[in-house]
Amino acid sequence: MNPSNLVSILISFLLTFSLPGFCSGEVVHLRDDNFEHQTQASTGMTTGSWLVLFKAKKCPHCNKLMPDFELLSQDEEILENGIVLSTVDVTESPHVTNRFQVRGSPTLIYLHKKRMYAYRGQRDYESIKEFILSGFENAPAFSIPPPPTALEYYVKLFQAVGLELVDAAMGKSGATGYAIIVLVVLLMSIFGFIISMFFMPAKKTKKD
Repeated sequence: MNPSNLVSILISFLLTFSLPGFCSGEVVHLRDDNFEHQTQASTGMTTGSWLVLFKAKKCPHCNKLMPDFELLSQDEEILENGIVLSTVDVTESPHVTNRFQVRGSPTLIYLHKKRMYAYRGQRDYESIKEFILSGFENAPAFSIPPPPTALEYYVKLFQAVGLELVDAAMGKSGATGYAIIVLVVLLMSIFGFIISMFFMPAKKTKKD
Protein backbone atom coordinates (compact mmCIF):
# COMPACT_ATOMS: atom_id res chain seq x y z
CA MET A 1 0.00 0.00 0.00
CA ASN A 2 1.18 3.51 -0.80
CA PRO A 3 2.50 5.16 2.43
CA SER A 4 0.56 8.38 1.74
CA ASN A 5 -2.69 6.41 1.43
CA LEU A 6 -1.92 4.65 4.71
CA VAL A 7 -1.41 8.01 6.46
CA SER A 8 -4.73 9.31 5.08
CA ILE A 9 -6.56 6.23 6.35
CA LEU A 10 -5.00 6.60 9.80
CA ILE A 11 -5.95 10.28 10.01
CA SER A 12 -9.52 9.50 8.99
CA PHE A 13 -9.67 6.75 11.60
CA LEU A 14 -8.42 9.05 14.36
CA LEU A 15 -10.84 11.83 13.44
CA THR A 16 -13.73 9.42 13.42
CA PHE A 17 -13.09 7.99 16.87
CA SER A 18 -11.59 10.98 18.68
CA LEU A 19 -14.70 13.14 18.51
CA PRO A 20 -17.27 12.24 21.20
CA GLY A 21 -20.52 10.81 19.91
CA PHE A 22 -21.01 12.18 16.42
CA CYS A 23 -19.99 11.55 12.83
CA SER A 24 -19.38 13.93 9.97
CA GLY A 25 -22.31 14.70 7.75
CA GLU A 26 -25.09 14.40 10.29
CA VAL A 27 -27.01 16.78 12.54
CA VAL A 28 -26.10 16.13 16.18
CA HIS A 29 -28.94 16.22 18.70
CA LEU A 30 -27.77 17.97 21.86
CA ARG A 31 -29.48 17.90 25.26
CA ASP A 32 -28.89 19.25 28.74
CA ASP A 33 -26.96 16.11 29.69
CA ASN A 34 -24.55 16.04 26.72
CA PHE A 35 -24.22 19.62 25.47
CA GLU A 36 -21.02 20.53 27.32
CA HIS A 37 -19.38 17.14 26.75
CA GLN A 38 -20.02 17.26 23.00
CA THR A 39 -19.28 20.92 22.26
CA GLN A 40 -16.69 21.61 24.98
CA ALA A 41 -18.01 25.16 24.69
CA SER A 42 -16.56 26.32 28.01
CA THR A 43 -13.16 24.65 27.58
CA GLY A 44 -10.96 24.25 24.53
CA MET A 45 -13.60 23.55 21.87
CA THR A 46 -11.33 20.84 20.49
CA THR A 47 -14.36 19.22 18.81
CA GLY A 48 -14.54 22.08 16.31
CA SER A 49 -16.98 24.92 15.73
CA TRP A 50 -20.71 24.38 16.26
CA LEU A 51 -23.80 25.85 14.69
CA VAL A 52 -26.63 25.22 17.14
CA LEU A 53 -30.28 25.40 16.13
CA PHE A 54 -32.64 25.89 19.07
CA LYS A 55 -35.99 24.59 17.90
CA ALA A 56 -39.36 23.26 19.01
CA LYS A 57 -41.12 20.23 17.58
CA LYS A 58 -44.36 22.08 16.85
CA CYS A 59 -42.68 25.21 15.45
CA PRO A 60 -43.56 25.48 11.71
CA HIS A 61 -40.60 27.78 10.99
CA CYS A 62 -38.24 25.25 12.60
CA ASN A 63 -39.66 22.38 10.55
CA LYS A 64 -39.36 24.46 7.38
CA LEU A 65 -35.69 25.16 8.12
CA MET A 66 -34.66 21.56 8.89
CA PRO A 67 -34.22 20.31 5.26
CA ASP A 68 -31.72 23.12 4.53
CA PHE A 69 -30.06 22.55 7.90
CA GLU A 70 -29.53 18.86 7.17
CA LEU A 71 -28.07 19.69 3.76
CA LEU A 72 -25.66 22.11 5.40
CA SER A 73 -24.45 19.34 7.71
CA GLN A 74 -23.38 17.39 4.61
CA ASP A 75 -21.74 20.29 2.77
CA GLU A 76 -18.11 19.35 2.06
CA GLU A 77 -16.82 22.91 2.49
CA ILE A 78 -18.43 23.14 5.92
CA LEU A 79 -17.08 19.73 6.92
CA GLU A 80 -13.57 20.70 5.79
CA ASN A 81 -13.72 23.69 8.14
CA GLY A 82 -14.53 21.45 11.09
CA ILE A 83 -18.03 22.87 11.61
CA VAL A 84 -20.63 20.63 13.23
CA LEU A 85 -24.36 21.32 12.93
CA SER A 86 -26.59 20.48 15.88
CA THR A 87 -30.05 21.01 17.32
CA VAL A 88 -31.42 21.60 20.80
CA ASP A 89 -35.09 21.03 21.58
CA VAL A 90 -36.03 24.00 23.77
CA THR A 91 -38.86 22.10 25.46
CA GLU A 92 -36.64 19.16 26.44
CA SER A 93 -33.46 21.06 27.37
CA PRO A 94 -34.39 24.02 29.60
CA HIS A 95 -30.93 24.37 31.15
CA VAL A 96 -29.10 24.90 27.82
CA THR A 97 -31.95 27.07 26.53
CA ASN A 98 -31.75 29.36 29.57
CA ARG A 99 -27.96 29.27 29.55
CA PHE A 100 -27.96 30.97 26.14
CA GLN A 101 -31.02 33.11 26.95
CA VAL A 102 -32.96 31.74 23.98
CA ARG A 103 -36.41 33.36 23.89
CA GLY A 104 -37.83 32.06 20.64
CA SER A 105 -37.46 29.41 18.00
CA PRO A 106 -35.86 28.91 15.63
CA THR A 107 -32.73 30.54 17.04
CA LEU A 108 -29.32 29.96 15.46
CA ILE A 109 -26.14 30.46 17.49
CA TYR A 110 -22.65 29.87 16.12
CA LEU A 111 -19.95 28.77 18.60
CA HIS A 112 -16.41 29.41 17.37
CA LYS A 113 -13.16 29.60 19.35
CA LYS A 114 -14.85 30.23 22.71
CA ARG A 115 -17.01 33.00 21.24
CA MET A 116 -20.67 32.98 20.25
CA TYR A 117 -22.41 34.73 17.38
CA ALA A 118 -26.18 35.06 16.98
CA TYR A 119 -27.45 34.58 13.43
CA ARG A 120 -30.00 37.20 12.34
CA GLY A 121 -30.07 36.65 8.57
CA GLN A 122 -32.32 34.82 6.14
CA ARG A 123 -33.09 31.22 7.05
CA ASP A 124 -31.90 29.56 3.86
CA TYR A 125 -29.03 27.33 2.80
CA GLU A 126 -26.78 29.90 1.10
CA SER A 127 -27.25 32.67 3.69
CA ILE A 128 -26.48 30.43 6.65
CA LYS A 129 -23.49 28.85 4.89
CA GLU A 130 -22.00 32.25 4.08
CA PHE A 131 -22.42 33.33 7.70
CA ILE A 132 -20.68 30.38 9.33
CA LEU A 133 -17.80 30.37 6.82
CA SER A 134 -16.97 34.08 7.03
CA GLY A 135 -19.96 36.34 7.65
CA PHE A 136 -19.86 35.87 11.41
CA GLU A 137 -16.66 37.93 11.50
CA ASN A 138 -18.78 41.06 11.00
CA ALA A 139 -21.32 40.11 13.66
CA PRO A 140 -21.14 41.01 17.38
CA ALA A 141 -19.16 38.43 19.35
CA PHE A 142 -19.88 37.42 22.93
CA SER A 143 -18.18 35.14 25.41
CA ILE A 144 -19.84 31.74 25.67
CA PRO A 145 -21.66 31.59 29.03
CA PRO A 146 -20.43 28.79 31.31
CA PRO A 147 -22.85 26.12 32.55
CA PRO A 148 -24.93 27.85 35.26
CA THR A 149 -25.14 26.76 38.86
CA ALA A 150 -28.56 25.77 40.22
CA LEU A 151 -29.08 29.30 41.59
CA GLU A 152 -27.97 30.95 38.35
CA TYR A 153 -30.32 28.68 36.40
CA TYR A 154 -33.36 29.80 38.37
CA VAL A 155 -32.31 33.45 38.22
CA LYS A 156 -32.07 33.22 34.43
CA LEU A 157 -35.37 31.36 34.34
CA PHE A 158 -37.14 34.15 36.24
CA GLN A 159 -35.46 36.73 34.00
CA ALA A 160 -36.78 34.94 30.91
CA VAL A 161 -40.29 34.78 32.38
CA GLY A 162 -40.07 38.47 33.25
CA LEU A 163 -39.07 39.39 29.71
CA GLU A 164 -41.95 37.33 28.32
CA LEU A 165 -44.35 39.13 30.65
CA VAL A 166 -43.02 42.51 29.51
CA ASP A 167 -43.53 41.51 25.88
CA ALA A 168 -47.03 40.29 26.70
CA ALA A 169 -47.87 43.53 28.51
CA MET A 170 -46.73 45.50 25.47
CA GLY A 171 -48.89 43.37 23.18
CA LYS A 172 -45.98 41.59 21.50
CA SER A 173 -47.10 38.11 22.50
CA GLY A 174 -50.76 38.30 21.52
CA ALA A 175 -53.41 36.25 23.28
CA THR A 176 -50.86 33.78 24.63
CA GLY A 177 -48.96 36.56 26.37
CA TYR A 178 -52.08 37.89 28.05
CA ALA A 179 -52.98 34.38 29.16
CA ILE A 180 -49.55 34.13 30.82
CA ILE A 181 -50.18 37.39 32.69
CA VAL A 182 -53.57 36.16 33.92
CA LEU A 183 -52.01 32.88 35.03
CA VAL A 184 -49.18 34.60 36.91
CA VAL A 185 -51.58 37.00 38.65
CA LEU A 186 -53.81 34.08 39.61
CA LEU A 187 -50.88 32.10 41.02
CA MET A 188 -49.65 35.13 42.96
CA SER A 189 -53.13 35.63 44.40
CA ILE A 190 -53.33 31.99 45.49
CA PHE A 191 -49.85 32.19 46.98
CA GLY A 192 -50.76 35.36 48.87
CA PHE A 193 -53.92 33.75 50.21
CA ILE A 194 -51.97 30.72 51.47
CA ILE A 195 -49.40 32.98 53.16
CA SER A 196 -52.15 34.96 54.88
CA MET A 197 -53.83 31.77 56.10
CA PHE A 198 -50.72 30.39 57.81
CA PHE A 199 -48.64 33.38 58.79
CA MET A 200 -51.00 36.29 59.48
CA PRO A 201 -51.95 36.64 63.15
CA ALA A 202 -55.46 35.53 63.99
CA LYS A 203 -57.96 38.21 64.97
CA LYS A 204 -58.73 38.36 68.67
CA THR A 205 -62.37 37.96 69.66
CA LYS A 206 -63.86 40.33 72.22
CA LYS A 207 -64.89 38.82 75.53
CA ASP A 208 -68.24 39.67 77.09
